[in-house]
Amino acid sequence: MAEDRHAGKAETMRPGWSAILCSLLLLAGCANPVAQFYQGMTDVRSKPAYDASVRGVQIYTTDDFERDRLRLARKGFFPIGQSTFNAAASSVSEAQVREQAAAIGAHVVLVASRYSHTVTGAAPMTIPKNSTSFSSGTATAYGPGGTVQAYGTGTTTTYGSQTVMVPYSVARSDFSMLFFAKNRSLVGIALVPLDDATRQRLQTNIGARVESVVDDSPAFFADILPGDVLLSIGGAPVTENSFSGLVRQHAGRLVTFELDRGGVRLTKDVQIGAPY
Repeated sequence: MAEDRHAGKAETMRPGWSAILCSLLLLAGCANPVAQFYQGMTDVRSKPAYDASVRGVQIYTTDDFERDRLRLARKGFFPIGQSTFNAAASSVSEAQVREQAAAIGAHVVLVASRYSHTVTGAAPMTIPKNSTSFSSGTATAYGPGGTVQAYGTGTTTTYGSQTVMVPYSVARSDFSMLFFAKNRSLVGIALVPLDDATRQRLQTNIGARVESVVDDSPAFFADILPGDVLLSIGGAPVTENSFSGLVRQHAGRLVTFELDRGGVRLTKDVQIGAPY
């Protein structure tokens, strides 16, 4: 994953071009698209497992969400939401990503973008069209005292406007963002449901597959591995839905985990973390 940072640059517009800028802004839209198209948890900080000790937001570009999601899972970061949309490439900034991450309590954001197409056209712009005319003249006045020459000038301004078409070209891209938060885990494993082939092999619907193991967690030191099938905790059968309740039930205690590893039944003694 390579860290991705984009710095916005302000430009000074010459008088008369502000109307063009406004037209283009209307085409691109003014709302934060990252927030507008976000789906997921609205504020993960309300969850008991949320690790509030992590500060700041890290933003990374990715070309493989699944690979980098599993890498982050090993560090204890788990997905909490996503945002996908198509927008003008220049209308999406790092500040908008950080704004949404801060709003929901995310610690890490994976970002991918890919050019999709270019929108071209012309936007109407009304500009002043004023005309000014100048006139001058002389006059001779006669009187008892003689003659007098008089000179004069005049200015006349006619106000109007005209509409011109200003061409534009906007490159658009598909954006995908995955938001993560760091969890304090009592065991340090993430589970996914069993696939049909594993159910057939085990001849049971009970169990869940270990998708990832958090580094330096109780499961890590007990040598539980990704791909293991967790069958029971403390003698109680495990499913993906019952796992969290069983872990809380045994929090702070040394408990036996029964596993299937490639057809071999194993038991591992896991020191479950203290409740928080």
